[in-house]
Amino acid sequence: MDTLTKTYEPKTMRMATIKERDNPIRRRAPRRCMVVSVGLILAGLSIPALMVLHLLPITLLLAFVGLALAASGGVMALIFCGEL
Repeated sequence: MDTLTKTYEPKTMRMATIKERDNPIRRRAPRRCMVVSVGLILAGLSIPALMVLHLLPITLLLAFVGLALAASGGVMALIFCGEL
């Protein structure tokens, strides 16, 4: 019984320190689904901005594409955040 007690204590301390070290690394990395949804929002907002700057032709089709990208990215972001 004495040997079990001596070997058990260091392992719990080691596991506690390793768990604390791994958590900040996982918290800083963004999730892939959030990167995709924010990318869609930014792409949807950049198309009308490029049309205002006359870098893209002003057409109704491009306006609808920008609206669709921004709307789908916004809905995806709300779903992945847990709001919807």
